[in-house]
Amino acid sequence: MLKAPSFFSGIGESLSGSFLQDGALWTLQNVPGFPPIIQTVHILGIAAVMGSIVLLNLRILGLAIPSQSITEITGRVMPWFWIALASNVISGAFFVFGRPLRYFNNPVFLWKLAALLPAVALTLVFHWLSKRQTDYWQLSPGRTWTARVMALLSVALIIAVCTAGRWIAYLEYLEYPLWSMEPYFDGSEYSFWVGVENWGLSQVIAATNWFPTLETIHVIAAAMVVGSILWVDLRLLGLAANRYPISTLNRELIHWTWGAFSIATVTGLGMFITRAAGHLDNPAFLSKLVLLALAGANMGFFHFRLYRKVDQWDSAAAIPIPVKTAGFLSLLLWSGVMLAGRWIGHIV
Repeated sequence: MLKAPSFFSGIGESLSGSFLQDGALWTLQNVPGFPPIIQTVHILGIAAVMGSIVLLNLRILGLAIPSQSITEITGRVMPWFWIALASNVISGAFFVFGRPLRYFNNPVFLWKLAALLPAVALTLVFHWLSKRQTDYWQLSPGRTWTARVMALLSVALIIAVCTAGRWIAYLEYLEYPLWSMEPYFDGSEYSFWVGVENWGLSQVIAATNWFPTLETIHVIAAAMVVGSILWVDLRLLGLAANRYPISTLNRELIHWTWGAFSIATVTGLGMFITRAAGHLDNPAFLSKLVLLALAGANMGFFHFRLYRKVDQWDSAAAIPIPVKTAGFLSLLLWSGVMLAGRWIGHIV
């Protein structure tokens, strides 16, 4: 049986029955739709982290945004990272304060903090050293390699934080990783989608720790999709990277967007087949499909219609209204996709 240290459990006991718990519980229980909404805010915060620190780390490793210097991109993404971090701390606090005994007695929550605190400390150190001197990390081979090691460690810690965050609710899968499930059959002819639920692969995913594993990868990939799209959308709206050509930004990020989207699609299908019939009766799931289609249509309209005239506004300070509208709709629709995704588990 996995257990948290007694000191950690003691924190949960001290918070239990406090005004913090009372306030968090009242909000979670009385504000309509608040749990999935605040969970969506949390995941969008993760997306902002992916679009800021993770892409910065990928730049340091030479894997993304090669046209920007490390100094330039560091100054550009750090404000967004701190906003995202504050958002995640506040949104996560509602659930931690609402059920302190559940969280502080859960070793996976401890593992999340054990990865989160070093990740934040590493970011602080990197940012502090970057501000000491222009192009600090490029002035010597030793500093360059140090930055790369820090980037690898930062990516690993952020992935660990996201993984632990999803596994907090799946502690039983760690204690009992192989469950057993009997295929559903009541003697009558069942629909195609119920048949899908009874595939051998569907049963294996649903009955073992493959399900939380797929969900973890799905959330990380979805956050990377939104995080990479966020760069372009904010540039289209004139809210970030205004001196950076949109065509270059789009070209350097599009492969990360599609790569992450492919992973999110495969893992999403893996989860879908475990409850195919139920999902197709779930209005949140159907809403997610509609929003995905609209987001895809908006992206297609931007790339195949508006983007044809990119030379006219590529580096312009004043972006045409239709282009700004496409950027705004993209932010709105992808946020809606994330919200609908969180609602799926709240509708039975």
